[in-house]
Parts: sequence; structure tokens; C-alpha cells
Amino acid sequence: MPVSGDLSTLGPAAQTSISLAFDLINEAGGVNGSQIEVFHRDSGTNATLGADAASGLVNVNHTNFIMAAHASPVTIAIAESVTIPNGVLQISPGSSSKAISALDDNDMVFRTRVNDGIKAQALVKLAQAIGYKRVATTYVNNAYGESLNESFIENFEAIGGIVSAAVPHELGQASYISELSDASEDDPEALITIAYPDSGTTLLREAAEGGYFDEFIFVDQTKSQSMFDTIGGNHFDGSFGLAPGSPETPAVRAFRRVYSERTGNDPNAQIIAEAFDAAIVLALAIEQADTDDSVAVRDELRSVANPPGEVVGPGDIPRALELVRDGKDINYEGAAGSIDFDENGDVLSSMRVWQMMDGKIQDTDIFALPGDDIDLSSIK
Repeated sequence: MPVSGDLSTLGPAAQTSISLAFDLINEAGGVNGSQIEVFHRDSGTNATLGADAASGLVNVNHTNFIMAAHASPVTIAIAESVTIPNGVLQISPGSSSKAISALDDNDMVFRTRVNDGIKAQALVKLAQAIGYKRVATTYVNNAYGESLNESFIENFEAIGGIVSAAVPHELGQASYISELSDASEDDPEALITIAYPDSGTTLLREAAEGGYFDEFIFVDQTKSQSMFDTIGGNHFDGSFGLAPGSPETPAVRAFRRVYSERTGNDPNAQIIAEAFDAAIVLALAIEQADTDDSVAVRDELRSVANPPGEVVGPGDIPRALELVRDGKDINYEGAAGSIDFDENGDVLSSMRVWQMMDGKIQDTDIFALPGDDIDLSSIK
């Protein structure tokens, strides 16, 4: 997980969530009569650093399973250089690039984060609900940004929308005025901002202070209160964003309760639910496989996460393990929603609309699955 680099604000909470999941498993007897040990490493939000860290985990710590990463380029680098060649099962809680679905991975790379194709469909529905017909995009120039930007343009133009400019930006620049100038040409109504928090701080400050844009749509990675606090979130009041999110199911409530009680941290923080779910389904699959062999565990991931079976969730960990030990089928419904893996190891999840109000991120009660229209009449 990233504890340094552009996504450093997201990594520590994900590490805490993963540790909590394995604590709950171990308190319920562990898997196959043994306790799970977790080694945390920093991906640095960097493909080379992430791959080096993963290589150390496999070759030095002899880990059979890796949960990595948040940034899609890091996940891809780890998969291609470490986990796939070594036959190590990999689950990403945070990466959404469509390129991950296309990896030649022998079904060894899974993820609990919804992919960009699904996010883009909901993003277009949000732009349509606001009434935008002509927008510009700026996107981080990597596998995540390219994937979401490409999918958004394809879906927006399919409904008659116009993308007047699509401008890539690099991480860590001192200024993004050139990119903002290019994006603001031809009078777009809003800027679709596909950015990471650290770089987004500079980019959005310049966008607001320079008057390049008055209206924005944000995505999951820009759902960062610390970023808006640094800039001055009041500049963006009224603007909307989208991030993966599930309605208040019993599983979601159970996770938030146990996470709050056991960690004292914010149970609504980004990617902690997906990280928790990744750890739990991995542990249940190890128990189901009755071995820690990566391929055998891979073959059981869908059997514990997908229907059919007795529904279990974050509040039922001892019961879930008991059912598996008794040879019963289970269907894990997670903190982030239904964790039903398809043939690519991807999941389908709903998206939640959020809005900037009084300088703060406010979650709404508006959720959308791919293809759903979004109705903002209750809050606009």
C-alpha cells in the first residue's frame, strides 16, 4: 500500500484495515490451524518501488499472497514482474484500470475495486444529470488516468456530449498552468478532474485561483478532504464527484462498526472497505482450499465470494470460518458491496455521488449502477 508518493494519504488506512481483517480471522482460530502473518510494505505510488517491494516479499519473506496496489501502474508492474512469473496470487483493493482485466495472468490477479469502465458510465450519467454538454478532461498520465479518461470520452460522446479537450498531466509537477490553459480553451462548461491527491492539490489550486474553471466533476482519487483543506475547499462548493460506494447494507454497517470500535479511525475512508474485503475473502479461500498453495487458493476465491451459499459478512467472521470447515457453501457480502468475481477477477459495484459543501466532502444518498440514471433533484 502507498505510504509515500502521490497516494500516500490512502495507504496507512488500508494497511490498518487489512491488519484488522486478519486479526478477526486469527481470533476466530486462523486458517488451517495456523495464524496469518501480514507484512506491510510501501509501494511509494511508484511502479519500480512497488515491484521491488513485492519481489522482496516473495523472495525474502516467502509470501504466497500479495495485496497490491492502489495505483494501477504499480499493480500492473507487480503483476507482470513478480506475481505472475512466480505464480503468486495477487489481489488489488485499489486499482481500477481496464488494462488489469486484460493481463495475461493465468487468473492470478483479482481486485475488489470496481474497474474504470463501470466508473466511466456512472460519471457520464452524473455529467448528464448536471446538464453538461461540453466538458474538458485532465487526467494523470498513467494506466489509471488513461483508462478512465478514454472510457469517459467514449461514453460521453455516445450520448452526444462533446469533450473539447483531453489533457494529460504528469505527477509531481511544480505547476499545471500549461495543462489548464489547454483544457480551458473552447469554453467547456466544466473540468473532469482525473487526478491523484498530491498533484491534484497543485492543479486544482491553480485552476481555482487562476479562474480557469468555475465548475468541476471529481472522481474517486480526488475524494480527499486533506487535499481540499490544503487548497481551500470552498472554491469548489457545489461541484459533484463520484466514488465507489455501497448503500447501508447489514454488511456495510457491520464493517463500519467494527472498524470504528477496533481502530478509532474514520470508517468512511477511501479504499478501506475494499482492503478489508480482499483480506477476508483471501483468508476464507485459504481455509476452503485447506492449503496455502497459491493456485489452489485462487481456485477457491469465487467459491467463497460468489453465490450460491449462505450469506456471510464482516460481522460473521467466526461463523463464516465454521461453515467452511463444515464443508458448507458461503457467499461473502462485503464492506464494499457484493464481492462477486467475474471471469477476469473483477467485481461489479455501485457508485456514490458526493458533493462539496462549505468546503467539505458530503456524501449523498444517491447511488448508481452502470446504466442507471442519476437524479440530483433532491440536492441541486
